[in-house]
Amino acid sequence: MLRIMVREGRSEDFGSATELLNSVWPHRVGSERGLRHAADAAPANAHRRYWAAEDDGKLVGWATAAIEYQSAERPGFLEASVAPESRKAGLGTALLERCEAHLAGLGVTTVLSTTTAEEASQKLATAHGFRHTNTTRISGVDPRTIEPRSAPPGVDLRPLASLNPRKMYELDAEAMLDVPGEVAMDDVSFEQWLEDYWRHPDTDLDASVAAVIDDRPVAFSHLRIAPGGRAVTDMTGTLRDYRGRGLALLVKRATLVNAAKRGVELVSTENDETNGPMLRVNENLGYRPIGSTLTWSRP
Repeated sequence: MLRIMVREGRSEDFGSATELLNSVWPHRVGSERGLRHAADAAPANAHRRYWAAEDDGKLVGWATAAIEYQSAERPGFLEASVAPESRKAGLGTALLERCEAHLAGLGVTTVLSTTTAEEASQKLATAHGFRHTNTTRISGVDPRTIEPRSAPPGVDLRPLASLNPRKMYELDAEAMLDVPGEVAMDDVSFEQWLEDYWRHPDTDLDASVAAVIDDRPVAFSHLRIAPGGRAVTDMTGTLRDYRGRGLALLVKRATLVNAAKRGVELVSTENDETNGPMLRVNENLGYRPIGSTLTWSRP
């Protein structure tokens, strides 16, 4: 019989929580240091909280809920994960109820969530009143198969570490406006962006590459590498006035070449299934689908 206890999550849980999350989400690129950094960096107005489920002292469930502070719409966000061997015991429901109560107490009316594509996850989301809004394709490529290419005249390829972070923030902010999703990520301050991306402990600013024209970064690809060799190109984007020139393909290729030099054997990337231009870039580089996640909204 399961001896279950659901309680508030604590910082000392982050190691076990990372192991659980990387098991439930097999293509996740995350580390204990990254989870800890995200918790510490979250602004007060996010009201972020965590919950843990224990079975006889072992962490078997993990959940979080917060206000999505990167969007001017300020929706709520929740996510619950349960170890496969501990499912069908009501843990997912217990964790979700705590998340929902927290967000309701904050007066949140729109709540977003992400699940795996498993049937059980979909049924749980539907049972809690969520509707499926988006499907994210997870693709992967062995970066050792990528051949380097020279930049065309007038374009310099530079590591993000060598660039002015303010200019990179402006590039990222504009590129994010055109990323498909239920809500726009359109309200990130420069200081918060520094914490969330530039200073994230898994971000490799030396391996991430930007295309620079006339001393202005106009396209970039951002790489995160977690301990154990998991890597993801977290964001690739181009300023609107510079699109259609192959710059996204150029910087992503250069970033993958750098990942191979780090000893990485698989780099994943996540894109909304309606994001045709980015999916074509990935296919050109040899990415192939390896999984998917689902986004949900309520109401």
